[in-house]
Amino acid sequence: MKALQTCVLMISLVVRAAGADAAVLPIAIMPGDAHVGYSGRWDAHESDGPRCAWPACSIRLHLRGTALNVLLSGGRELAFQVLVDGVPTTTITLADGQGIYAAATQLTPGEHTVEVMRRNEAFQGIAQFKGFQVAAGTTVLPIDKPTRRIEFIGDSITCGYGDEAPSQNEHFSPRTANAALAWGAVAARLLKADLMVEAWSGIWLMDNGHDQPMPKRWGRTLPSDDSSQWTFSAWTPDAVVINLGTNDGNKPIEEAAWDEAYRAFIVAIRSHYPKAHIFLSIGSMGHGPHDCLIGYNDRLAAAYAAQGDMRIHALALPNQKQEDGIGADWHPSVKTHRIMAILLVAAVKQALAWP
Repeated sequence: MKALQTCVLMISLVVRAAGADAAVLPIAIMPGDAHVGYSGRWDAHESDGPRCAWPACSIRLHLRGTALNVLLSGGRELAFQVLVDGVPTTTITLADGQGIYAAATQLTPGEHTVEVMRRNEAFQGIAQFKGFQVAAGTTVLPIDKPTRRIEFIGDSITCGYGDEAPSQNEHFSPRTANAALAWGAVAARLLKADLMVEAWSGIWLMDNGHDQPMPKRWGRTLPSDDSSQWTFSAWTPDAVVINLGTNDGNKPIEEAAWDEAYRAFIVAIRSHYPKAHIFLSIGSMGHGPHDCLIGYNDRLAAAYAAQGDMRIHALALPNQKQEDGIGADWHPSVKTHRIMAILLVAAVKQALAWP
């Protein structure tokens, strides 16, 4: 462990975890340590640790050991999903302020990758990562860096709004929203790809004159801070998946207006990612007045293909089914998210010739 920037901690912080106090572990892994893996957009301007707000941003550590704590700060009810070797395990729910939380305990002997992924939507506030703790005798190993990269841009569906709720009769609650089980995160795990998500409930593709549409928020590291601009050269995706349109008004949209807004957004994306494949998806809550968007997206992708751009793809997702469960306020359930992810994975593999 000579390469590690570690130190023995004498900790006086309040120790908190989801449902139980975390036992303090003696060795600290600082946020800037090369063994810490990051996914998503993290703002690094604070000296004591990076901050994130977009759903599904995560930190991870590859170790040979039995336990791992994570130091996090943020507002009450911000929550993180723990995944051990890609399998969701426990949820960490933050208390106000800074705390130390048990991410993994009693790990089986051998190597493990523990990932701590934000469940919540951006409007619920900013979370800050301040490091990991491991037990004495732990070996921290180089982190696996996926060579594939996929970015998701969307609304409440991609946020995982209400995906863990028992029925459509439930209303929004931070406790039942889990971006780690939404289709973007599931698809990334199936593809073994690094993930970035920019999603916001209720957001529009087109500018409605009242709320900020996704093309305005998309360029930000912290989506509510206009001065927090993302450095696109830091991370270039192979594929960008857009699922927008569910919220764009309550009546059918004119195709010319839709084309104009979408083309402008594609130009912006292309200016940063000239070689990325872009998937124009819609679904799967039921499109209502926006059934027309399936055809619009098909024709838009066909128009790009006719001009020689074969990297724009339309992907219509099937409407959710009652037998697969319905999440809060008629949003997709965890099962429906997995169905969506599997369909997308097949489309991405075919388009990008990924084995």
